[in-house]
Amino acid sequence: MTLSCRRPNPVFSDEYRLLREALLEARRKSGVSQRDLAERLGKSHSHVARIECGQRRVDTLEFYHIARAIGVEPASLFAQVIRRLEAHGSEVGGRAA
Repeated sequence: MTLSCRRPNPVFSDEYRLLREALLEARRKSGVSQRDLAERLGKSHSHVARIECGQRRVDTLEFYHIARAIGVEPASLFAQVIRRLEAHGSEVGGRAA
């Protein structure tokens, strides 16, 4: 089934998109479907779909639980996000990160 996403929330930045892409790729690589992930998290399928489509943010604890639910070490997954951000040239406080 192909997921049809509505337009992502415009308040989410390109940086946030990099985080979403890392989560999505890790889920797919682990072979876990959106429905399976939702079940493991005790959430609805639409909850996971909204995260992956950029309609809902993920907080730190949710990131941790998603990583664990797909069988990935949270720190390792976040390290991937950091590498993407640094390659993107993300800035913090007006300076390159």
